[in-house]
Amino acid sequence: MGNFYSHRKVADNTYIEVAGVEYDDFSEGDIFEHRPGRTITAEENRSHSLRSADLSPRIVDAVFNQNVYAGKQVISEAFVLGIVTALTTKTFNKVVANLGWKNIELPIPVYAGDTIYAESEVLGKRESQSRPTQGVLHIRTQAVNQRGEEVCSFERRLLIYKRGLGPYEDAGY
Repeated sequence: MGNFYSHRKVADNTYIEVAGVEYDDFSEGDIFEHRPGRTITAEENRSHSLRSADLSPRIVDAVFNQNVYAGKQVISEAFVLGIVTALTTKTFNKVVANLGWKNIELPIPVYAGDTIYAESEVLGKRESQSRPTQGVLHIRTQAVNQRGEEVCSFERRLLIYKRGLGPYEDAGY
């Protein structure tokens, strides 16, 4: 496992936050906890459902008709997937592109008031065949609620910049 430093020195007593982990520093088997977690409110779910036109029957019933399941409003699965992905962005923020998603599972509902925590494991790593400044990571991300119950998991492949390449140095981070 590589060394992950949160800041680099730019002058005496002056540091700048380092954003993300570079391709070179990932190793197969590395596991990253993405913290802090994220608590989802009923109002956020309602706003997301309106903006995204999520008209699935369960969401329409819960959000627009104010019906609840197990005493709480069900959160849209698309919103859950988006939140879990967003939780990973500090670690994987040097990503050029998501190349594909597979094995997406949402085994139990997420309810308003639940807090989601995510972690990712690096399943594989290889050089890009067409882009010498980038590499491909194969990641599995899993999310649990505050009770430790798995609420979402997926695999994806990420195209990610190698150390010192891409726009980051010129941008100052």
